[in-house]
Amino acid sequence: MHGFLKNRFYDTTRLIAVNGESVVVRSGADEVDKFMFRYPSNMALDVFHGHVSREIGEVTTHLAGIALPTSVAIKPARIFRNPHTEINAVAQTQALLDLDLNAELTPKKLLQLTPADQRTDRTARDLERLVRGSKELREQQGLYPDIANAGGNLRRNVSDGAVTLIDVMPFYQDGTRLIGSAPPNIISHVQQNLASYEAFVGQYGA
Repeated sequence: MHGFLKNRFYDTTRLIAVNGESVVVRSGADEVDKFMFRYPSNMALDVFHGHVSREIGEVTTHLAGIALPTSVAIKPARIFRNPHTEINAVAQTQALLDLDLNAELTPKKLLQLTPADQRTDRTARDLERLVRGSKELREQQGLYPDIANAGGNLRRNVSDGAVTLIDVMPFYQDGTRLIGSAPPNIISHVQQNLASYEAFVGQYGA
């Protein structure tokens, strides 16, 4: 049913993903637009844009070098199969990332890495930045990065070990987000993962 609806409503020549929060499409040869169609019903589009810009700005600042650089703008969403259908929406624009080259990273997958792998040093350094930046983000802004396992948002480059966070919309301390989602126990999952990453970093003397 999910595939049927995607093919029925969207221009599949550009479509990358459809989920409950956004529609991701190619934007040129090397970028993607994440159109955010889910936002509070009592909030004007320009106000929503301001909040998204601020929150993403905090994440990309505190997690610089880890969070995927992201620009935010209100854009016309020309992504539907009907060429006459167009609406304005807040869009996050990011570099197009090869998800085969940048595999999902979880605490369990970290255990499969070996110290002999030189790429592990880079991974440890990046995870140290993630842990440190997440602490600053929480203490200064009351925000958490979305690094729960279910999202697949934390990725590791298989060629050089670099770590990248691809979904840069944060959670509030009560587990909710600006877009209204509130996955159960999400903050405890994020905290557990951060603790696992911190323990991994400690093994490498970082």
